[in-house]
Amino acid sequence: MMQTESGPRQGGLDSVRGEEAKIISGKYRPRELRIELYDRVIALRQRGLSYSKIRDVIKQEYGIELNRGQISEWVRGVHSPYNGWRGWGVPSLKLLEPSEDLAYVIGVVCGDGYVGLEKRHKGYGHSKIRLIAKDKEFVEEFAIRIGRVLNRPPKLKVQRTTGYYCFEAESKTLYKLLKKPIDLERLRKYIEHCDKCSAAFLRGFFDSEGSVTKTGSISVSNSDYNLLRYVQSLLRRFEILTTGPHLLFQRGTIKHSKGKQYICRRDIYYVYVRRSCNIGFYKHIGFTIKRKQERLLNYLRRTGRLEY
Repeated sequence: MMQTESGPRQGGLDSVRGEEAKIISGKYRPRELRIELYDRVIALRQRGLSYSKIRDVIKQEYGIELNRGQISEWVRGVHSPYNGWRGWGVPSLKLLEPSEDLAYVIGVVCGDGYVGLEKRHKGYGHSKIRLIAKDKEFVEEFAIRIGRVLNRPPKLKVQRTTGYYCFEAESKTLYKLLKKPIDLERLRKYIEHCDKCSAAFLRGFFDSEGSVTKTGSISVSNSDYNLLRYVQSLLRRFEILTTGPHLLFQRGTIKHSKGKQYICRRDIYYVYVRRSCNIGFYKHIGFTIKRKQERLLNYLRRTGRLEY
């Protein structure tokens, strides 16, 4: 919500704290910030404010001094920070449209995907979205989908020391949307936009956090209890019933994974898909990861629920 002109405005310098603020104090301003300034300038002008008054308001709200010439060019439509944004990516959450690709990316990031603000040699904060996994098709799918969201060609890397596949993208917009702890209320409009988006989110989440055994047990685990409850509610829309969430590991439990030993910092919960709903899961959700999808497919064929 926008505050009055007498006080600081949410979304100004408060939204670009720390390392990012260093960029603002110099000559370069992130495109997202320029778009935010542009939108504010246009809104103030539509209210009848003079260029001088607009300049004073921007200074008060953002701590940034815009010259009258720049304000004039924005108001008259001579220049706009929106120009050419399609080649740059998605510069603002306002321009981020719901899609199956975005829903899948959200599902992955809610699981194993990484989102963070990293420092570089100049001290600037770089917003990173990253996935590291051993299944090439999983990382490729994530890369392709996030590439379509950002309108950028994806580049897949192999970590030679571990043999794992890695994809990394830089996007301040996606960082704002997906930074953890996950804000489900903020994500709902992208996940629940349509059935295809909901299914894509679930597929991404199960690719990231789910598993299936040879006996047909499909489960998904996470430390976020409310997130698992939300996943259950989405599955019910496809008539896929579940049990849980059940406690899998208690905080402080020693866990072994990938040949290493970990101590659980949080309680870990899991949800089971009822075997009677496995065929529904296969038809509506499924796995991108081949070994998981083939295991589920073999179970369904072995039990006669799916013909060869």
